[in-house]
Amino acid sequence: MMVDFLSSAWCDFCSIGGPRRRCRDQKTFGERFSQLKRVQLMLFNLCATKTSPIDTTQPKLYLFFSWLNTAHGVLVLASRLIPDSHRGAPVSDSPEIINLRTEDLDQVEATGKLGPAKYRKRPDMTWRDHLVMLLMSGAEIEHALMVQYLYAAYSIDGDQVSEERRAMVESWRTSILSVAREEMGHLLTVQNMLVLLGAPINLGREMLPWDHEFYPFPFSLEPLSLESLQCFIYAEMPRFESLGTEAPGKQREKYAPSAISLERQCGIIDEIKHELAKRHDKERVDTDMHRVGELYDQIIALISNAELIPESAFNEASYDMQGSWDDWGRGYKAPPRLVDPEGNLDPRSDPGAGESPPSNWNALASRDAHVQIERAATREQAVKALRALAAQGEAQHLREDETGEPSHFERFIHIYEEFKDLKARDPSWKATHEVPRNPTTQSDFAELHPHDTTLIHVDAATAHYFAQLFNQRYRMLLTYLAHSFRLARTQPMHRPSLRAMVMHRAFGEMYNIKTLAGLLVRLPLHDDGGSARAGPPFEMPYSLDLPQGDRDIWLRYDDLLASSQQTCSEVFLCAKENPAVREEIARIGGDVYLRTLMNLDSQTRLWIGKVVAGMNERADH
Repeated sequence: MMVDFLSSAWCDFCSIGGPRRRCRDQKTFGERFSQLKRVQLMLFNLCATKTSPIDTTQPKLYLFFSWLNTAHGVLVLASRLIPDSHRGAPVSDSPEIINLRTEDLDQVEATGKLGPAKYRKRPDMTWRDHLVMLLMSGAEIEHALMVQYLYAAYSIDGDQVSEERRAMVESWRTSILSVAREEMGHLLTVQNMLVLLGAPINLGREMLPWDHEFYPFPFSLEPLSLESLQCFIYAEMPRFESLGTEAPGKQREKYAPSAISLERQCGIIDEIKHELAKRHDKERVDTDMHRVGELYDQIIALISNAELIPESAFNEASYDMQGSWDDWGRGYKAPPRLVDPEGNLDPRSDPGAGESPPSNWNALASRDAHVQIERAATREQAVKALRALAAQGEAQHLREDETGEPSHFERFIHIYEEFKDLKARDPSWKATHEVPRNPTTQSDFAELHPHDTTLIHVDAATAHYFAQLFNQRYRMLLTYLAHSFRLARTQPMHRPSLRAMVMHRAFGEMYNIKTLAGLLVRLPLHDDGGSARAGPPFEMPYSLDLPQGDRDIWLRYDDLLASSQQTCSEVFLCAKENPAVREEIARIGGDVYLRTLMNLDSQTRLWIGKVVAGMNERADH
């Protein structure tokens, strides 16, 4: 049988004979070459198995394979003269072909290709590995966008001169915070998809060089401005051809429809591209700046492909290990409203029904965040979850039904138009505190990047200590999030457990971060006063990896809480020695907050001590 098989392979090659001798036209050559390539791959796959019937150490077979490889290389060069339309299967040495399984070869030959360019990957990765890499990039991008949106929202100054402007900027803050909360849902959903594929979760940011071709724009913490809004819109904007495209399923009336016409939306996209090209160089915009939707397009296309990602890649048993809306989304649920039989919102259930809305009422800002945290056990559920995420950001056409929810793109262009209108009427008007760009507490890092960062110097003691405390609580939050996924593997989710307590602490850290950010933007950036203000640094810890031992994780929490308490003590010591610092802290209410935080941390450390003691007792037995 093997002799017949090899004879067939030999005849297949000899029937080609040469690209110009035996083949009378290019199309025939392409078809013949496709057959040869198929034979070659089948032989290589067969020889690679442990129970292979082919002994490649035999001299004749060794020479045959060496000759076949040489012939293939010659034919690859010759095939480059053939138009793509006349080729059979792809003829390059691309890893997309080399890594196909034998059963995939029939489809390659039948279709003449593996798919669009979005299926390309590195030669040292499998398709599943490539998909995990894309999801890892998606997680980092969602995290980075969430942090940048939070910084922009915290920078807004609510102390405006007129009531109209106060209401307007507060509506912007509300809308941006809604987007940030929804990005948190996206981040957790992507973690769930990683768990489904048996990959580790990823709570990091910017994993260069892997995500450079997906990152929408260079990471930068900046106050809200027309320039930062342009970057946000660019990241969240849909494909140009999908603007105005309706969801294929049920159409529900929007509770908060956008007042910006489709024509104007197209104009805003063109305007933003032009402005970004002026600031960054057009070539860089075209090559280095990307819509978030581009990445999700690739992920959805790849995870949908059963030939490249087999069913065995999905671990349905991981469903109970994934984060859920019941875990993380309960605090962000909109109040219930009446609906009609068609599923549309009943206007009688709206707040202030029957009353005329105030002139400064913002329909989009009044729409609560719709936090989506989706779990998946199958390919179909994963695709549905990812499409929902992409649709909430920018791609309305990916929605199965029109839910009536404003997209991130709609929210940002609404703010952009209002912001631009106010600046045109009053160029001196400021919407934000004078917070810095990319604040940091690390002097050596600021020296290395003097044009891109702003040091919160230790001489501005209050701001420096509060920024340091912010970083400590941010690290605590990320550790709690990572630990909640670790505990989900060992503890049933439906029972009261340590995981529930960890999640409770994570919510507490979210409130700490919000409070500390609000205090920082009211503290002077410099020790000599002035109008410049500090800002939350969102500095990443040196590592997000959890210790291997469960006991060691709890001891890490104790270390973090101890260092946080030490920072609070330093603030009070500084206030005791410096009356100006004491007055500054009292002015913003920082003293009351710090005492409360230290008290709660002491209680938490007692609880952690009991957890560790229980683990030691079980270990002794």
